[in-house]
Amino acid sequence: MKYSALLSSLLLTLLSACSTNPVTVSMSSTRFDNPEVSSETFKVNLALGHGGRTTLTVEDDPYNYDGTEIYGFARGNITAAKGLEISIRSDDDSATRVGLKYQFYGKNTEQSTIGNLSQAFALGYERNTTTEQNYFYSNCDIIDCEPVYELGMWEHDTDIYDIAWIVGYRFAERDIIYGGPFYQWGDLQGYKTIPNASTEKLESDGDMIGANIAIEHRFSFGMGLAGELVYSKLNWGNYSQTDTSFNFKIDYQF
Repeated sequence: MKYSALLSSLLLTLLSACSTNPVTVSMSSTRFDNPEVSSETFKVNLALGHGGRTTLTVEDDPYNYDGTEIYGFARGNITAAKGLEISIRSDDDSATRVGLKYQFYGKNTEQSTIGNLSQAFALGYERNTTTEQNYFYSNCDIIDCEPVYELGMWEHDTDIYDIAWIVGYRFAERDIIYGGPFYQWGDLQGYKTIPNASTEKLESDGDMIGANIAIEHRFSFGMGLAGELVYSKLNWGNYSQTDTSFNFKIDYQF
């Protein structure tokens, strides 16, 4: 008898407030920051690739999806001074990131030889504008009621800040291995409309901590190939997700 009551209570909970597209937050787990920076100003690098973003549901919902989603990205880098590089990256899901990297240890790109150990700090800021997301919302007061599905929506913007320490080692003339720890933090602002209720304000914050390791090969004519493995943990409000992603890029150094 008690099992029947427990099952009924569980079903009532699921039916009382179910949505097919719960509120999620997305943070990038794509790095690709080579610590060797050119000593010449206005050196340009253009890259295309596929990178991971960790998606986390930030509300209680039985239909949530958490984990890695893969997006295409485009990135451009330009050196502003010796060892100082500015970058801008655009992801397919409307996220735009600007970054600043400074190499403070080791030989710069043009002077680098086998055995060179390099280090750099990187700072970044990402703005992600989530487009309007529609969802169906059902509400039942009793178990045997006929659920009525109504249309609701949500959207939000996230502002994410990023800091990283990168260490690299050139183990061959055209090959380098690099990586290191990174930390991201930020907040979101938005709203969610619930049928037959007032609009709910969305406001929360979170962070991500992780580390990456990447291998990059550059051909004699300027093209480069790189792959990286990233391990991270995203915490947002009362929710968290540990993730591992593999990313790939192809670039050209002008």
